[in-house]
Amino acid sequence: MRIDLPAPSHPLLPASHAAAAPPRWRFAAVSLALLAALAALLGLSLSLGAVPLEARQVWLALSGEGDATTHALLWNLRLPRSLLAVVVGLHFALSGLILQAVIRNPLADPGVIGVSSGASLAIVAFLLLADLINATLGQAGGRLLTLAGLPFAALLGGLGSALLVLALSWRAAISPVRLALNGVAVGAVLNALVMWIVVAWGGARTEITVIWLAGSLYGRDFDHLVLLLPWSALGLAGAWLLLRPLSLLRFDDDVARGLGLHLLRWRLAALVVAVLLAASAIAVAGPIGFVGLVIPHLARLLVGSELHRLLPVSALCGALLTLGADTVARTAISPLELPVGVLTTLIGIPIFLILLQRHAGRQS
Repeated sequence: MRIDLPAPSHPLLPASHAAAAPPRWRFAAVSLALLAALAALLGLSLSLGAVPLEARQVWLALSGEGDATTHALLWNLRLPRSLLAVVVGLHFALSGLILQAVIRNPLADPGVIGVSSGASLAIVAFLLLADLINATLGQAGGRLLTLAGLPFAALLGGLGSALLVLALSWRAAISPVRLALNGVAVGAVLNALVMWIVVAWGGARTEITVIWLAGSLYGRDFDHLVLLLPWSALGLAGAWLLLRPLSLLRFDDDVARGLGLHLLRWRLAALVVAVLLAASAIAVAGPIGFVGLVIPHLARLLVGSELHRLLPVSALCGALLTLGADTVARTAISPLELPVGVLTTLIGIPIFLILLQRHAGRQS
C-alpha cells in the first residue's frame, strides 16, 4: 500500500513550494537544459586557454586528426582536467545533498561534519610520508604509489573525523543539531593541525600543498580521473539506493520510525556515502568549497524537493559550477591561474546570500 506524505518543508523554500511538487515536464526540461549547457561549457573549456583553439581544431583533435601540438594540448591537459572538474563537482554536490537531508540542516556540507578537514589532514600526512617514499623509490614509483593511495587516505581521514563527530554527538540517539555543532568544532581543530603540518613541513612541497588546500585542478591528468571514477560509481550507486531512506530521514524521527525506518542504520549509511563522495573528490582536487552547500538549494528552486529529481539535477548543477569556475580560474589571468576553490567561494557566497534574502523576504 502506498502512503502519500507531504513533502518535508525546507528552511530555504516557502511552504507552498515544498508542498506542491513541480510538474514532471519541468524536471525533463531542466535536465535537458542542464545537459545542453554542460556540453556547451565543456566545448568552451576545451577551446579556451593560454593557446586558444577554434571549434574545428578541437573537433579534429578529439577525432584523432589535426596537428600533434593541438592533439597533445587537448588530450594531455585540457580534456582530462575538464572531465575531472565535471566529476569532482558531481561528488561535492551529491555529498552536500545527502548531508543536508540526513542532518536536516540547510547549511550542511562536507565541512560541517569534519569530512573535508579530516580528509585534508590525512592527505597532508600521506604526502609527507610520500616524500620519504620518493627518496627510496624515485619520483616515478613514488608518484604512482601516492596517486593510488590518496583516495584511501582521504576516505580514512574523512571517516575517522566523521566517526569522531558521531561519537561526540551520541546521547542515546544522534541529534542533527548536536551533530552539526560538533562537526564544526572538530573541523576547526583538524584545520589547525593541517596548517601546523604545512608550516612545519617546509620544502618544495609547501607551495603545492597550500594550492591544493585552496582547491585546485592544476596539473591533473587522466591518471587522477581514472582513480576517481570507481569511487564515483560507488557513490552514485549508494546515493540511488538511499533515495527512499533519505526521503524519510528528512521528516521528524518519530514519523520516520513510525514508517518502519531504522534511523541509526540508515543515518550511518548515508553519512558513509556522503563521506565517500566528498573524500574521494578532495583526494584529487582539494577541499573545493561551497559546491556542496549551494548546489542543493539551487536544485530545489529548479525542480522542488523530491529526492529522485534532486539527485540528477544536483549532480548536473555541481558539474556545471565546478567546470565553469575552473574554466574562468585558468583563463581569467592567463598564463597564470587561480585555484578553482577561490572561484567557487566567490560564486557561492553571493548566491547563498541571495537565497537567504529571498527566504527572509517571503517570511516577512
